[in-house]
Amino acid sequence: MLSAPKNTDAAGLDLSRTLTFFFEDPNWVQKLLVGSLFALLSPVLIGTVFIAGYAVALARNTMRGATPLLPEWDDLQAIFIDGLKGVAISLAHKLPVLILILMTCLALFGGIFLHSGDRALPEEFLYFGLPALLAGWLVVFVLSFAILVYVPAAFVRFVRTHRLGAAFDVMENIAFIRNHSADYLTALLAILLASFIAQFGFIVLCIGIFPAMFWSACVMGYVVGDLARIAGGESADAGEAS
Repeated sequence: MLSAPKNTDAAGLDLSRTLTFFFEDPNWVQKLLVGSLFALLSPVLIGTVFIAGYAVALARNTMRGATPLLPEWDDLQAIFIDGLKGVAISLAHKLPVLILILMTCLALFGGIFLHSGDRALPEEFLYFGLPALLAGWLVVFVLSFAILVYVPAAFVRFVRTHRLGAAFDVMENIAFIRNHSADYLTALLAILLASFIAQFGFIVLCIGIFPAMFWSACVMGYVVGDLARIAGGESADAGEAS
């Protein structure tokens, strides 16, 4: 059972706590085991949905200052619904990059095909195709970086309002990043550190990759929730239809 929300409206985002809050819960081992099971199922998508939903529930607990922060795994239906929304937000923002990567790869394979056998590359490809490929990969890199920076703000607005459409209020999200730039930079650093640990730390620290993946997702949820708290908690339009 969650306790009453605490008054947490003043403090900024604490980088060290973003990486340690998980272990403050007395039942963190049990919750980690269940989360690791869903991480194991992530290749078949359903696991990804449940992990995303858990991160959203954690973000709301963090925003409200609830204790304990880690949600229970006792309402799988609500976690699944929130997870579907979270995955939809993530995929929708990544779709332009995925399409651009596909087009660039097709162009690259086309160039390889033209050069197969004894055929020389056409001059048009050398003068126009190769620069276009390089420009394409550069755009992919820049766009990927922009999405990495932007997406947490989209989730903050979704968590605050409970509205799926709020995640796509681009100007509102950019304004949030601009108005809370110091805390937002700390949040991005925490997300990058957690991602690094999830990808490589399981080798260095001798922990399983699936627990590390789940923990990393929880760090993302905590960071989003803390940013939502800093923004003022739940928005006045929370609960409206998306």
